[in-house]
Formats: sequence, C-alpha cells, structure tokens
Amino acid sequence: MSPDSTTPESAIPETSRAAGAGPDVVPLASPALVASLHRDVLEPSFPPAELVGVDAFLAEHASGRLRSLGVVEDARVVAGVVGAWSPATRVLLVQYLAIAPGRRGGGIGGRLLAAALDAWSRALDPVLVLAEVEHPDHHAASAAHGDPTARLRFYARLGARVLDVPYFQPGDGPGAERVPALLLVALPHGVARDAADLPDEVPAGPLRAFLAENLRESEGRVADDGATRALLDAADGSVALVDPTDADALAGVAVGLLSDDERHAPGA
Repeated sequence: MSPDSTTPESAIPETSRAAGAGPDVVPLASPALVASLHRDVLEPSFPPAELVGVDAFLAEHASGRLRSLGVVEDARVVAGVVGAWSPATRVLLVQYLAIAPGRRGGGIGGRLLAAALDAWSRALDPVLVLAEVEHPDHHAASAAHGDPTARLRFYARLGARVLDVPYFQPGDGPGAERVPALLLVALPHGVARDAADLPDEVPAGPLRAFLAENLRESEGRVADDGATRALLDAADGSVALVDPTDADALAGVAVGLLSDDERHAPGA
C-alpha cells in the first residue's frame, strides 16, 4: 500500500485518547516506541508467520503505511494497535491488536481499539475498516498466542461482521509463509458506532482493490494460484457480511484453506 504523508500519527489530536477510566492511549510517534511495541507486545503475542520483521515494521511506520497507538508505561509499550492505511482504496486494516503478557484483561483491548478507530476515522475518513481474526475452527488456542474463539467474541462485541471471502494472510515477501484460514471482519467506525449501522453487505470495488494491493505490497505480485483467484473472485459484486455470533451463518463463510503448493508466496 502506498504511504500517506499527509496525516502523520503526531497529527492525531490529544482528544483521541481513550475516554473514561483506564490508561491513556497515545500515538506511538518515535522509533523507540514503535520498536518497543514490536519487541514487548507483538513478538510475544503472534506466531512468527503472522508478524512482520522489526526492520520492515520500523520502515513502514516511517513511510506512513503503518501507524500505531498504544499504552506506554515507563517508556515501554504495554499494549498497542497497528493500522495499515491504503490511501488509494481508502481501506484501513487493523493489522495487529495486542497486550503484553501479564497485562491482559480489564477491558484495555476494547478501549485501545475504540480510541484508534475514533482517531483514524477522523484523520483518514476510511470507507472500510477491516481486521484479521484466526478462524476458530482451524486455529487452536494457545497460552502464548491466545484463543481465536475469544478473539472473535471480542470483535463481535464491538459490532464486527465477517466478510464472506476465503481470506488468508499474504506472505511477508516472495517465498514467505502464508497464514491460512483467517476471517476478515468489517468494523463499525466513524459515525457507525454499532453493528446496526453496518449494512448487510459491502461493495466489492474498494475491497477487491485493497486485497489486490495488499497481495502486491506483501508478496511482490498478485499470484495466479487457486487460493488467490478464489479470494479475488469472491470480491466481485457485493460481499455479504455475516454475524459472527450466528454459528450457522459463520459455518457458511468460505475458508481460505491453502494447498501444499499455495502455503508460501510465489518466489521472486
């Protein structure tokens, strides 16, 4: 995705901090804080295949492609949310949301995401805000990386709806490992504060353009394999939104399973 240099994190107003009880949520504007977010929060929370390397993480923050907010204590980040912004498609992907081990619970994740959505909605005015969630039927819970079922419930409480597309996380570079069987969810944002404000479907134009751009930026090109074709073909016309609390409806959502020859991004 192309960087957007017109709205740096430092321009997000102070009023974007989380309201009410709990710690302040602030823009992570310095390389030291971005590095702390990666080291102290993201590395303990995500499998290596799901996490971009620290050098690329820092570079993409410097370019404006990524932007982060977090909770800082004693110059270290203890919770953070990372957004990947595509100005060409005006789609925002909540790429990571995590809390450092030992600090989880107490509602900090909800406050963090609410503050980020408020700040990014006002600064960027996205047409669509997305997040990635591991499909609970295809990813097991673990002490280190959390429980996909609980994570999906978390997003459902915030009004998220699942897009009916067979989504997988692209590899982080040519030949890199892809992550199969993820759910792509749409989040209420801006004036849409709850699920009632989300439509039953989203227009495929911005979604398809974003998916193709994300593949190019991540893997170097849009591959011609079955999983990629199925994902892009599903974003043709309108894409249905599914209530993640409806087990029958969720069971009908296409799953981005990968065959052996699709498990890695195509080589350079």
